[in-house]
Amino acid sequence: MPINALVELYEKASPNTSANGMSSSEPAGALVTARSNPERGNETSVAEDPKPRLARFIRHPLLTPVDSDDPFLDRPTAISEQAPSNTESTTNTTTITTDTNTNELNPNGNQPYISQIPTTLCTPSVSSFSHPNDSFNDSTATLAPLYEERDQSDSKHTYPPTCPGNEHNEPVNRLQGPHNPVPATVVFARDAFPLSLPKLDRYLSSLPPPRLGDEDNDDNGTMFPPLDQLAKTKKSLDDLESNSIVAPAWRNSTSIINTAANLLISLLGSSALASFYSLTGLVNTVQIFALILSTIVPASGMNLEDTWRKLFLGTIPNILALNFAPAMVESLIFLAVLMTISSGLLFYFYRATSRCDRYISAEGLQQIESSGKKWGLILVTFLLTVLYLPLCTMSVHVLVWSQELWPIPNPYVNATSSPPALPPLGPATEYRDPLDFCWTTTMKRNEINFAPIAVAFSAIVFVVFALWFPIALRHVIRQSVPKVDKFTELGRPRGRSDKDGQYRRLLDRDTNPFAFLYKGFRRGWGTYFSTYLFAKLSTLVVIAVIDPDNCLFRSFSRTTIPIVRQSVLLCSTLGFFISQCIFAPFLDPVNNASEWTSRLNYLSTSVTALLITLNISQQAKDILNSYVLYCIYIITYGLSFYFTIVTFDWAENLVKKLTRRIDFSIDIFSPRLDISSSSAHTKRRIWQEAISALLLTNPDCAIPKNQVMAFAQARDSEFPPYLLNFLGSPGERHVENLKIYREVGAIAYNKAVRLITGPDFAMYRHLEDVIQKNYIGPDSYWKKPGKSKIRGCRSHFGNAWWIPFPPTLVIRYDEGPYAVLQDIVELDAYVSQNSSRDIERRRYVRMALRALEGRRVRWPYDYVQPVGSHARWWCCGQRYSAVTNTHYEYAILGIKRRGHLQWGRLQLGSGFDIQLEYSRKITLAAEIIGLNEDFDLTSSVARFLEINRDLIDEGLFVVEENLSDYRRYLRKEFRWKARVLTYGFLTFVYDRPRDPCDLAQTPAELEHDSRVCQLMECSEPVLKSAYARLTAVSTSKAATWWYIFWDDLWRRNHDTISGLDKHAADFNPHYRTSIAYTPLPRPVLETFLTQRGLLNKKPRWSDFFHAGFLNKLYLRLNDAVFRDSGQAIMFHFGSNRREMDMEDIDMITQGQSSTLGTGGGTDHDDSEIQLRPAYRWEGLLNDPPHKGCYIGSRKWRGKLGAWLGITPLWRTGAPSNGISLDVKLENDRYVLLDLCHSPVTSSIPNGLRTMRK
Repeated sequence: MPINALVELYEKASPNTSANGMSSSEPAGALVTARSNPERGNETSVAEDPKPRLARFIRHPLLTPVDSDDPFLDRPTAISEQAPSNTESTTNTTTITTDTNTNELNPNGNQPYISQIPTTLCTPSVSSFSHPNDSFNDSTATLAPLYEERDQSDSKHTYPPTCPGNEHNEPVNRLQGPHNPVPATVVFARDAFPLSLPKLDRYLSSLPPPRLGDEDNDDNGTMFPPLDQLAKTKKSLDDLESNSIVAPAWRNSTSIINTAANLLISLLGSSALASFYSLTGLVNTVQIFALILSTIVPASGMNLEDTWRKLFLGTIPNILALNFAPAMVESLIFLAVLMTISSGLLFYFYRATSRCDRYISAEGLQQIESSGKKWGLILVTFLLTVLYLPLCTMSVHVLVWSQELWPIPNPYVNATSSPPALPPLGPATEYRDPLDFCWTTTMKRNEINFAPIAVAFSAIVFVVFALWFPIALRHVIRQSVPKVDKFTELGRPRGRSDKDGQYRRLLDRDTNPFAFLYKGFRRGWGTYFSTYLFAKLSTLVVIAVIDPDNCLFRSFSRTTIPIVRQSVLLCSTLGFFISQCIFAPFLDPVNNASEWTSRLNYLSTSVTALLITLNISQQAKDILNSYVLYCIYIITYGLSFYFTIVTFDWAENLVKKLTRRIDFSIDIFSPRLDISSSSAHTKRRIWQEAISALLLTNPDCAIPKNQVMAFAQARDSEFPPYLLNFLGSPGERHVENLKIYREVGAIAYNKAVRLITGPDFAMYRHLEDVIQKNYIGPDSYWKKPGKSKIRGCRSHFGNAWWIPFPPTLVIRYDEGPYAVLQDIVELDAYVSQNSSRDIERRRYVRMALRALEGRRVRWPYDYVQPVGSHARWWCCGQRYSAVTNTHYEYAILGIKRRGHLQWGRLQLGSGFDIQLEYSRKITLAAEIIGLNEDFDLTSSVARFLEINRDLIDEGLFVVEENLSDYRRYLRKEFRWKARVLTYGFLTFVYDRPRDPCDLAQTPAELEHDSRVCQLMECSEPVLKSAYARLTAVSTSKAATWWYIFWDDLWRRNHDTISGLDKHAADFNPHYRTSIAYTPLPRPVLETFLTQRGLLNKKPRWSDFFHAGFLNKLYLRLNDAVFRDSGQAIMFHFGSNRREMDMEDIDMITQGQSSTLGTGGGTDHDDSEIQLRPAYRWEGLLNDPPHKGCYIGSRKWRGKLGAWLGITPLWRTGAPSNGISLDVKLENDRYVLLDLCHSPVTSSIPNGLRTMRK
């Protein structure tokens, strides 16, 4: 049944049979009259909102009540001022002095009364006290500060509801005597009784139907434009903005490689496989492969008709098995081949990652990363990470010369003496001593010993591979991890939790070839992978080195060495276990729990192994070596298998269905949630979403499919981002505006818009033109006036580039530091400095030397080299008896740079270290030609330039031509971007909802591109519907909160709750018929959900909606409507008997470590399960009442559900003391405690009086 039909049915229902608790004495048609005739104004009480209670901490004149019946408050509310007089009232030890005549309060409220009421509990006149909610008293109020006036024909609703004709409200004293508040966990439980709020139901019934701008539309079951076009693309706005799609995990190459790498490293790093990391194990592995091949045909390779088949199945298996060589030689050959391959891979890795920093490797506005997945680099990095552990371990075996390299059988096994007594191998002149087998490949004296070569090669591989590779990998990861924007798309600073969530979303779309190395780790811990590798290696090295069967420890006791090894392993695994417990570096709490289980496995196995190596009974050894180890393996590997399964997307959705969990992206029940008329949440979810969808779905304005949305940006946000490879679409420019907005924030963005459109525009434009034409590129100079020399900067010359918005000049000095200029005064000083005669002279010197780069210049030089004998002792220096003199006439001039900026054949990067190469061994610095740090034109420099004038004239023309072309290209692209879509479009259109008639004129005034102007002109219905939706949900705080609730519920849960997706037209806010635009009384909502199979009278096990959840919904809605009016439900915090509203509870819990804000909630349509800390009210409403403080051991319980994958939320601190509600159970329903009025005398609890003061 449609929503309107349900509302009408509810309004026409008889009061005697009403389910919402309405009084039977009220006329049944009151609600219908109020809704059908909204122009009656003060004649209908249900169309009015109660006035706010008086502000805290403010003293007001005392007022006396006048008799009046209020159908909402059930108490006298009309108040008139009384003549002042001096009256002193004493209550217990508290004295209150007032200037008002007093009478006794009438508990029944049937006659006027005057009382000695504390001034902090009195309600002032509306005319004398302005409340923040007063902007909601009329539906024609503006959507402050940016929204235009609403339609004057809307019915008037004061907010919160109140009685007609009354301008004052009397504070309510809930003095019921002793009563037991009900814990929130009971009221919100699945089997809870319903919460009856009849006054809230009556108020919601009085609201007029929403006006969505579709009154003339016959088909109300369609989507709003342009969201219908967005639905046809089957993409989200995030997909369109990034111009990419997040592939599912089963075909996401990054996820697959990341999973494979983690599994292999976990397997290869296990101590159980340490014994296989030997040369014998390597040979056996290859020989098994050769044996499998040889079984296909006879081993001799005969009777093969096909020559190629004989080659692959006969000859190659024998070569792989090295059947022609002894075991020692074949082991070393395999090791040498493997190390050679690894060395080649390491060299490729080094060359490919020399310029891999995605943020600062390139200067200026260029992109040096090639498009594509770079499969070669991905494969090489993956192979190196897989080969790291076994190859390093085998190299250690060679260094310590383990028993598999001994040329004789191990003589220490079953030996009865130490050292063992062995017979000679042969004549002493031909054979070595039987125990002299260390670091030798043969026992014969006259045969070649390959051990030194193997040891040297293994040492090099160990140093380069085991030590350098993790460091290089750490450096590469640090340069590759994505950077989170400082601000949200609302221009507000991101909190820590919001940054973590955005970091996860960036990882999902990250196409960096090294993404699989850091994708599994949380923000700030991406480099942990290299540490993880090194930690795994340390365990294997301990096992390989501290071993009685190698040449280092062969002479030690064979019972003591195993104990020492197990003790060292125990300390090592204990350290790794503690570090995992403290740091928890993985992105997913489930992965942290899995790694914790793995470390616990290592620790328990080490303890068991140490006990076995000790001198204990054989029976105890058997128990430890069997039952105990089996239990450890079953528990730990069983948990690891569970953790692996539960991280899959289908498993997460299954767990969500089993736990009947409803997720939200914001703290939806928090009283701090912005539900004002200018709420950022509604503006983001309605207006801004419509504008983005309009631009990105229009064929003429959309981003080209082949465009890669890459930006030039700084890692630490020193300067604004800039879109690279612009292809000319308005969609690209819109996304670039959003990127800049997220990077610099709303204040800086709006300031920049005022600069380029305000009174300083002419001056700014002049400076911009001068800089772009003359002073960008290399050889730019800047020294801030009045500032001392920059640390590490000598010449103050560097490479400069211009960013058009916000107008920014970036200089990277030749020595490396950055300078960023954005102020007009600084830009003017920059032009003045670079146009001075002194700086122009220095720039000419640099340009002349740049023209000589790579050329054979003339500059005579005599190289004097001593010749003679060296001293016998190094400490006495060198003694020469003669010198030789070599004369050089020409040299190759080179420039050593630190930055990279390639334009054609010209390198414009920062750095200017002049070098003259006379020969391969003789290279001299710039001092040889008299060049100093300031590039002054000294006599020596002038002579050098004069000698090479012909080369300078020839090369300088090329340099100046390329530099002019570079500047001209950038200036053209800057103007192209501004012409396609201005930077003010975001400020004046995207971020400023207003009437479509006025909005249609803005693009014509600001925009120059015909596609944008035509789109905005032809999209008036789109803008009209978006503005009507925004106006409809901004009529009151109740309507705003109702919309945000259902919008967020749909976005986060529609893919899990089948009933929502089945009835999308009823729940999806993109449809005109969505429930999000019509706040419903509880009986109507219950009927609505029941008809769609989402609510049952007797809750089923699989139901997501239940009475407790609806209690929570209407409790928050009741607070939105009746806050500050005395009708809000009161709470108790912990065992405290003081009555507090939601604002009070929120205020006293802000200091707790387990609390967070209300969340950004600005992502478009993120239906994936996002892991995050629980918001404040998500925890408060689920904490049972508790007296005192939780001990520290209880804190980890809040994270247990996240570790097990049951919930994506976790508590960041100790649970609160819980809250309780001032309700009571009557007739199987929770109802509010009856209100009463009594004199404010000694019966007022001191705690209440203190709180109200």
